[in-house]
Amino acid sequence: MTYRWLDGATVVRLLNDLTCAESGDFGSVPVHESPILRNYKPVIGKALALSGTVSGHPRVADGREVITSQLFYLDEERGLARTMNRWYRLCSGVRNQGH
Repeated sequence: MTYRWLDGATVVRLLNDLTCAESGDFGSVPVHESPILRNYKPVIGKALALSGTVSGHPRVADGREVITSQLFYLDEERGLARTMNRWYRLCSGVRNQGH
């Protein structure tokens, strides 16, 4: 598992999203359009990431097991995670059994 910075725009989006999340301003980030990651769990390689079954991902078929890009933000109470590349809505994860 190798993680790399994709481009400057990806990093800028990540930093903007983390700033919004820190302030609790989720209205300005498109979390409602984010892929769903079911049965997620943390995985450790060269960086912390999540694994799970994805649906609604723009490049990965529904029902496929994935390992996300590097994890930067995890809020299990809100059911949200932000990786290097995108937001994920979390369902049936480690602590979110009710989703």
